[in-house]
Amino acid sequence: MRDEVAERETAGADHPGAVFAGGGALGALCREKDWASHPLGPVASWPQSLKTAVSIVLNSRFPMIVLWGPELFQIYNDAYRLLMGTKHPSGLGQGNRECWPEVWHINEAIYPRIFAGESLLFEERLYPLAPHGRPEEFYLTLNYHPVRDESGRVGGIFVTIFDVSQEVRARRERDRALAEARAERERLYEVFMQAPAIISVLEGPDHVFTVANARYKELVGGRDVVGKKLREALPEVVNQGFLELLDGVRSSGKPFVAHDALVQLDRNGDGVMEDVYADFIYQPLRDAAGNVFGIMAHAVETTAQVLARRRIEALAAERAAMLGHIADAVLTFDPAGHITLLNETARRLFPALKEGAVLPPGGVGVRQERLDGTPLSREELPSVRAARGERLVNEEWFVHAPDGRKLRLQGSAAPVHDERGTRLGAVLTIRDITQQHRLRQQLETERNRLTQVFMQTPAAVMVCRGPTHVIQSANMGYMDITGHRPLVGKTLAEAFPDLAGQGLFELYDQVLATKEPIIGNEVPVRVERFGRVDDAYFNFVYQPLLDEHGQAFGVMTHAVEVTEMVRSRRQAEERTQELVRLTHALEQSNRELDQFAYVASHDLKAPLRGIANLSGWLEEELGTSLTAEAREYIRLLHGRVHRMEALINGILDYSRAGKSHDQMEQVNTTALVREVLELLAPGPEVRVEVKPGLPTVLAERVKLQQVFMNLLGNAIKFTRIARPDPCIQLAWKDAGDAHDFAITDNGPGIAPEYHERIWGMFQTLESRDTIEGTGIGLSVVKKIVEMHGGRVSVESAPGAGATFHVLWPKRPMEPGPTASPPASSTC
Repeated sequence: MRDEVAERETAGADHPGAVFAGGGALGALCREKDWASHPLGPVASWPQSLKTAVSIVLNSRFPMIVLWGPELFQIYNDAYRLLMGTKHPSGLGQGNRECWPEVWHINEAIYPRIFAGESLLFEERLYPLAPHGRPEEFYLTLNYHPVRDESGRVGGIFVTIFDVSQEVRARRERDRALAEARAERERLYEVFMQAPAIISVLEGPDHVFTVANARYKELVGGRDVVGKKLREALPEVVNQGFLELLDGVRSSGKPFVAHDALVQLDRNGDGVMEDVYADFIYQPLRDAAGNVFGIMAHAVETTAQVLARRRIEALAAERAAMLGHIADAVLTFDPAGHITLLNETARRLFPALKEGAVLPPGGVGVRQERLDGTPLSREELPSVRAARGERLVNEEWFVHAPDGRKLRLQGSAAPVHDERGTRLGAVLTIRDITQQHRLRQQLETERNRLTQVFMQTPAAVMVCRGPTHVIQSANMGYMDITGHRPLVGKTLAEAFPDLAGQGLFELYDQVLATKEPIIGNEVPVRVERFGRVDDAYFNFVYQPLLDEHGQAFGVMTHAVEVTEMVRSRRQAEERTQELVRLTHALEQSNRELDQFAYVASHDLKAPLRGIANLSGWLEEELGTSLTAEAREYIRLLHGRVHRMEALINGILDYSRAGKSHDQMEQVNTTALVREVLELLAPGPEVRVEVKPGLPTVLAERVKLQQVFMNLLGNAIKFTRIARPDPCIQLAWKDAGDAHDFAITDNGPGIAPEYHERIWGMFQTLESRDTIEGTGIGLSVVKKIVEMHGGRVSVESAPGAGATFHVLWPKRPMEPGPTASPPASSTC
């Protein structure tokens, strides 16, 4: 009975309804699925560890999935189904790699670590999932945990997944917006801080200082007011009505303007109040909803003007003394226009002017004109306009002085009032800017010249400004390479839509951000110009343009098109590859020819030996019965055989001269020549003179021995035949980078037309029946010398002997080893 009960309980636990109990829609789907036809098999055969894992996943409210076995079969819950998209329901029971191929390159490195027993957590990791058939960027937080089976080994993987894409994107968008807002605020802050006026910003109902520029801090005695309430930062102004003014502006939303307003400030922090006068405006600041969140105070301190106006009469003498030391010319006038004061500079500038005089146009030797050369009327004179109450700042006009000079003047004028507001007259300050204007004109000329240089420079140059890269200027070179499209005033994206997607716009952004130049060499650019699309190549520099504060405000492009150079180089590379191919083919052909030469020499020498043996046997067999004529024929036959054998050996020597190489070594040429002469054994009738002190040279000993053997052997052979007193001389001299060896004989000489011919293969100047020779020796000499970087030449004339020169370099080229067939002992 107990066994039957246990069997029924076990069967109940293995039933799909028990394993997949609950679980919402996925639980129902699991219960309906035919697991018996699945590789996992019937549910009853599943290990208990898998059943437990599936039950945990289906009944969890977190997005979870269990991956079982090496195939990573998937079973997930309702919360995970939202991530599956159109991959559901086919993804249930599917292998993970088959279900998510787009991220297998990521997962394949993770799963082995989990099966090894690790637990991993990844936060906000980017996955390019395609739940709806196209890749999308998902930011996921994932927890991987191993699931151990009954044997204690890891049989599967728990994965808990949270899709945090919206949170990540929202945070990044918020950060971007905040960064932009901070940047805008910082830019505005910099404007405020650098403004020549007195500026501050107060925010909130308590009027907390958030901005105060250097001029404002100077106004309040250098106090650091930022971050403090007005009543805390400047307690002395609380009872002077300014708080009420600020409250009124905040509540009404209307600005307040004041002129020469009095404010008493404790500038030194010692409790002593100073009277300060200022022109100011309280301007309400509104947020995006139109609500007043703060007030900007913009002021110009007028304390000096007010005090000067009040003290003008009492300080007249002091003023005159002070004005006398001012570099600018200063003239003061009464309300009627009479001159009341001229300082020393004014007297030097206008020597005809006197105090009490009136300054009409053309009066007292002073003629004043506009900059266009037309005369000024009395009502247009700066002093008269100032007397009417106008303020003039840095206006310019011409004056014709009595000495004939035409001066360009710059002046400012202002009316003068007393403390009651009564107009006392006017003051005029004048500066002679004639020389300054000339310098300015010269500077403008130089600037124009620089502009011309910029426009005519052979390279392509363009200047862009601002974060959107608005094109400010582009020279003709740049216009030429871009097809003369309209550029100035457009952004890069507007001017060059054909460059989109090629990565160039991003480089401009990088230069502005990093303030570092970017250099490109032979960068491929697909550009539309002159009605066609070109694949062009450019060398360029993107140079950041910095202001006086070191901030990047633009980018200068300096470009040179190298399309033809790149194409030519590529063609040259193709031709080089073809040349390499042909060289390899030639080397193969040479190797085949070398092999042929060795084989042919073997095949040719064998019949020659047969002929020589047969002729010898005939001569022995016939003996004394041979006629003189027959003996001569046999002699000639022996000579032809020996000549043919010498010719074959000469061909082999010539072939080996360029193929086999010995170790380069220091060779004592004195000892080498002595050995050569011993081998040649020239005979007692031949006089050989060798200049003492022959140099030691770097060479292949055997090759150099061949050179001297052939040259000295030829000299001895031809001279001995032509003269009874043959004389051979071997001399040398230092020729800079080489040693010049000269072999001179007193033989028959060589006509100039044969000086080049003699170095060729099989070239002889005498019949081989007259002088035995193959015509190959000098060819071998030439090949050996030139192979080591030297030169050979001959100086000769008929009947005057010959001098053969060998120019052997002090640093000879060392030929690379080249394999050649070994010489056969049977050849």
